[in-house]
Order: sequence, then C-alpha cells, then structure tokens
Amino acid sequence: MMEFYLREVYPWLIKASTYSFLIPLVAGFILLPKRKSRLFRLLLFYAGFIGLGEVVSQLTVFLGTNNNLWLGHLFTPLDFLLLATIYYFSFEKRLIRRSIQVMVAVVVGFSASSVLWGEAITQMNSQPRMLAGLLLLCMAVLYLYQLISKPNYVFVDRDPIFVLSAGVIVFQAGTAMAYNLFNEALAESYDAARMCLSVILVLNILFRVVLMMAIRRAPVV
Repeated sequence: MMEFYLREVYPWLIKASTYSFLIPLVAGFILLPKRKSRLFRLLLFYAGFIGLGEVVSQLTVFLGTNNNLWLGHLFTPLDFLLLATIYYFSFEKRLIRRSIQVMVAVVVGFSASSVLWGEAITQMNSQPRMLAGLLLLCMAVLYLYQLISKPNYVFVDRDPIFVLSAGVIVFQAGTAMAYNLFNEALAESYDAARMCLSVILVLNILFRVVLMMAIRRAPVV
C-alpha cells in the first residue's frame, strides 16, 4: 500500500502543492484593478513571495541540485517577516506591535544562528520553523481575541485576517510535528521522510486556498 502511494499518489501530490501557489496569486491579480487597500497589497505580495519560493525550488531541481533544503533556511525568516508585517498592521495596541517587532528579530537571529551553529544547511531547519510557527500561532490567537473583544463585531468570517488566522493555526499546528520529525525520519529512510512531507504538502494546498479566501475578503481601500 505504501509503495503504491509513494509511486503513484505522492508525485501528483507534489505537483498539486507546487502549483497551488497560483490559487491566491491568480485571485489577487483578478481583483488588483479594483482593490487598493494596504492589506490587499500585503496579502498579494505574500502570495507572490510563496510563488517565487516555489519557482526557485523547482529551478534548483531543474539544475540537478541533489538537496535544496537550504532554501528553507532563507524562506522561513522571510515568510515569518511578511506574515508578521500583515499582523503588525492588523493590531491596534502599540505593545503588541512592539512585541511583533521583537518576534521578527528573534526569528531572524535564531535562523541565522541555526545555520552557523545548529542544523546543517543541507538539513531541514526544524527548530527555526517550530519557533516561527509557535510565534505565528500566538499572533493568530491574539488577533482572534482582539476580534471577539469587539462587542459590535458579528460577521467574523468576513474579516480577512480572521480567515488568515484560522489558516495559520491549522497550518502551523499541523506542520510543526512533521517538520520536527523530518530529520529523524530522513535518517531512517527516504520513505519515512516522504510521509512527513506528504502532511506538509496537503497543508500547503489548504493554506493557499485559505490565503485566496483572505485576499477576496480584503477591503477595497
């Protein structure tokens, strides 16, 4: 059963995850002439960054690179920076905004130190990813708390950051364990590592669908 999955299903799952960046990106470009708000542009820029990451990753495969896990050491802090920027402008309290600035500095610093003194650049950067995921979960939960604290706010599903936060919570919680186990699974066998990646690939697709939903809900101005 596992052999069939890895031979027949897994390659298609990789392709679906690779091209899923087009879901939010195409939706954003369709809405671009009508949307001018800062939040819309930040979300669209983030979708473009995800697309750039996929293109660069595929380019390394095309060039015959045996290991492109080093891209994660660049992608993780930049991904966190962009999402943190979106949350920064979504919070009203100055203390939380200052805290987000500190979080960005911590993640960037920890990612750099992980390359120099921790995990090898040819390994999955599990620890920085887990730290970034934990801090993103904190931001998502804080935003949900800010939202429900408003007594006159009823239609939370229309709030783009609420939708994004729901996606962040599911994605980060789901991938945290997979990233944590990846290096150990890779040391055991490639098949075990592929099973960890399968979880990440499915959650990639789901998160990009959620990002598209957030882009569609972004304000016009």
